[in-house]
Amino acid sequence: MPSFEYTHAFVPLPYKTVTSGLLFKSTNETTEPDIQAYLNSPESLAVLNRHGLEGWELVSAQPINRGHDQVGNQNAQGWAFGYALTTGFLLFFKRSQAR
Repeated sequence: MPSFEYTHAFVPLPYKTVTSGLLFKSTNETTEPDIQAYLNSPESLAVLNRHGLEGWELVSAQPINRGHDQVGNQNAQGWAFGYALTTGFLLFFKRSQAR
């Protein structure tokens, strides 16, 4: 009967940023994932390659989300809304255990 061992790793998902202001510039993160930065990230690829070289097989990937909310009060009328943003992916690996 085969037996396995398991491990996991987290790979963050970067988001696009916008710069605003003329004199005092500020950089703010948007809610749009930067897919090209994620795909071209040497750190993300290093996690996958390291596990592959060690004999780990990627079994599953689970997005990890965080809640984001905004609350306002405009003209004495309160409003609020919330949504989830993916912060990254939890990767699950397995490999056969030598007996």
